[in-house]
Amino acid sequence: MEETTPVNEGAEAFVQLLNANGVDYIFLNPGSDTFPIQEALSKFKAMGRRTPEVILTLHESAGMAAAHGYFMVSRRPQVVLVHVDLGTQQVGGALHNAQRGRIAVILCAGRSPLTFDGDKRGGRSHYLHWLTEQFDQAGIVRNYVKWDYELRGNDNIHHVVQRAFQISSTEPCGPVYLSLPREVLMEKIDEVRILPVARYAAPSTPQADTSLLAKVAGMLIDAEVPLIIAGDSGRHPQSVASLVELAETLSARVITSQLMMNFPTTHPLCGGFDANPYLKDADVILVIDTDVPYVPAQTRPKAGAKIIHIDIDPVKQNIPMWSFPADVLIEADSSKALPVLSEMIRKRVTPEQQAHFEVRFRQLQGEHQKLQAEWHALAMSKAEQKPISPEWLCLCIDEVVDEDTLILNEAVTNELAVARQVRRTKPGTLFGPGGSSLGWGLGAALGAKLAAPDKAVVTLVGDGSFIFGCPIAALWAADKYRAPFLCVIFNNNLYNAPKMALRRAYGEESFSEKTGLWVGMDITPSPNYALIAQACHAYGQTVEDPSELKSALRSAIDKVRSGKPVVLDVRVESS
Repeated sequence: MEETTPVNEGAEAFVQLLNANGVDYIFLNPGSDTFPIQEALSKFKAMGRRTPEVILTLHESAGMAAAHGYFMVSRRPQVVLVHVDLGTQQVGGALHNAQRGRIAVILCAGRSPLTFDGDKRGGRSHYLHWLTEQFDQAGIVRNYVKWDYELRGNDNIHHVVQRAFQISSTEPCGPVYLSLPREVLMEKIDEVRILPVARYAAPSTPQADTSLLAKVAGMLIDAEVPLIIAGDSGRHPQSVASLVELAETLSARVITSQLMMNFPTTHPLCGGFDANPYLKDADVILVIDTDVPYVPAQTRPKAGAKIIHIDIDPVKQNIPMWSFPADVLIEADSSKALPVLSEMIRKRVTPEQQAHFEVRFRQLQGEHQKLQAEWHALAMSKAEQKPISPEWLCLCIDEVVDEDTLILNEAVTNELAVARQVRRTKPGTLFGPGGSSLGWGLGAALGAKLAAPDKAVVTLVGDGSFIFGCPIAALWAADKYRAPFLCVIFNNNLYNAPKMALRRAYGEESFSEKTGLWVGMDITPSPNYALIAQACHAYGQTVEDPSELKSALRSAIDKVRSGKPVVLDVRVESS
């Protein structure tokens, strides 16, 4: 039932509404407009009333990444609170990652005061009062959010806040933006209405059309070379078992992604993270919750291949140009569609077809074992190489972490090594940023640890990503709020992605390739990232000898488990 709660002003009403929605954390970078909320939080704490915990993030981008990481693990949206237009802009590419990663987060920003001669509470204007006012503050982020709104009064604050949570949490999830004028937050009020959250929650997700699923079942049964490509179906942990069941029912190869743990990488039917080698042969391709199933400039399905796409957002409405063909396009929650599809197939398969599937399974199992052996041999062959091979580093990481460790992968140009060597078997133990803005891994690790305090969290980043990730802000918060994680830097002293792009465009005859003058790409001499960690009360170590890797990683994991954030600056080879 709807109820009312006594409060003294708008900011207290706002906090009470966050409590009603079960918000655990406010990731805050404060300003002269956020203090009413900070005052309300202080008052609630002093009175012994529930209040979200404030995580002070010394840079807004780290705060958004932390909220991103928290939602990935918990599937519960949190709040980011920043300073007017300036803090909104500082969130930067982290908001792009939240958008493309389908992350529910409530991004709130203050608003320049509406009064110029002092407000009713005795507040005085400041010269920045004029400078921070924009024609359209929300326009800064409108391309990246599902919904934006400015709170205009406290009469409807309960509806506004609840609307923000409902839209953000509705699949496909995503960030929303709410601006909060200071006068409204400081306005005197007597009570706030608390709506029954369950009546304003996100709607149930759609189930697949059973007649279309029956058509799909027939196509997959008749396929000689079926291929399944999964993007982020693993956001629903139960989907992992469902996808395993479907793959085993069909004896179909599965390509998973670095965005989520969709399918165990040790399973005989797992073909890794790259669909390219298999598209030329597949005659029926089932794409599940995938934004970019393949890159047409690199490869594409063979002529005549049938393509099925099951997705919560099958036409990608917030991607301006999206042109991947499908013979069957189904809007559905894959966690609901996959079990039904598996059951349909099991009921229709004949003994002769089942025998054919078993032969195919043994073939794919042999190919998987061969591939795994080749990858392991590749890493072992580089065990003594200096600078350290990323393959060897990833193999060592795999041997040190356990199956419950949360791995956050932002290794960028070394993602292939991570995919080959770091095995993941349990749902919810592998995550990627979703978008293309670097600097996600450190803040996301902070948020992931807050969401799963009993789990070890390991984030894998390039040296460029470490710099972009606001290491001072993220590591300081990890220490202050007892949310330790291990950061492994793949430090190749280089912006390797632009170098690889140049090579693809100009080839071996490029001037840079022939002379070794990679202008604007070398990060040499490398900063001492271990000392940066130490300055933030974390443990930092530089590792250059491959023989020291395993002991350094084991020691780092032990330190993290004892409550100490750790940065391992591993000097790896550049390509």
